[in-house]
Amino acid sequence: MNYYKTATKRKSTRDFKEKTVPRNILNELTEYFKVCKRLIPEIDVEMTILDPKVCPNMNGCAGYEDFLIEAPHYILLTSEEADNYMLNAGFIGEDLVLKLTDLGISTCWITINDTLKLKERLRITTDKLPVALIAFGYENAITTINRLDIVNQSNVTLKKRTNYEAPKLYVEDAIYSEDMGIKADNSTLDHYQDLYQALVAACCAPSFLNRQPYRFIIKDGLFMVAALEDYKTDENDYYLNLGILMLNFYGVLSERSGAYGKWEIKAPSTEIDKPEGSRIIAYIHI
Repeated sequence: MNYYKTATKRKSTRDFKEKTVPRNILNELTEYFKVCKRLIPEIDVEMTILDPKVCPNMNGCAGYEDFLIEAPHYILLTSEEADNYMLNAGFIGEDLVLKLTDLGISTCWITINDTLKLKERLRITTDKLPVALIAFGYENAITTINRLDIVNQSNVTLKKRTNYEAPKLYVEDAIYSEDMGIKADNSTLDHYQDLYQALVAACCAPSFLNRQPYRFIIKDGLFMVAALEDYKTDENDYYLNLGILMLNFYGVLSERSGAYGKWEIKAPSTEIDKPEGSRIIAYIHI
């Protein structure tokens, strides 16, 4: 899978055909889950492709404002509770989304509004919690859509997108501070193609209401994710979103050489200039 091409091609689909996905693709997805990228491999996560018959049970506890997007299939990830388990769920879930995209299957992340109610409705008897829900299938073709871009209460725009094209944030706007001359001279990125493509992929990552409450900081050979305050996004979606963008960035950055390290889920010890009210969630050596 080419992570850059796939991440920039991926789009959220909210209108699915009733057509089911062939069994061989479902089997390939199941096998891919066994080897997909994991942020924290030690956390026990299970994947279930839900039986369509149980899907009506999810109404009232999953979906935007409890409105569940109808699809022929849903991925449900369940996880043990552990440090950063929601970050890990977003990381894993997005790798599955990109795999499906690569296979020509459309997807949409679904918000879980009531974890315990969903667990009860789906009759999950283990100690694991539902942490990620993803609709997938074949898209009903739509060529143009208006998409709401929300930066903050005073910065809301309605943009016309053809085929839901991304990115939503431009790379130059996503970088809060840096020490490589990127903002002063954007041509600097011409010498860092892996980094630039990873940044574009991160900017293409889906987030709740397209709010993208994060910025990127580059300093002393470190790439950092600074999480912004966001009153609109609940805690679970907040960390899922961060895990999603971390997968997009890491997948592209590492796919060519594999020489880069892994994410450190903490702030570095050095002094960092970061947006007011934000906090560093993770960093990676670049």
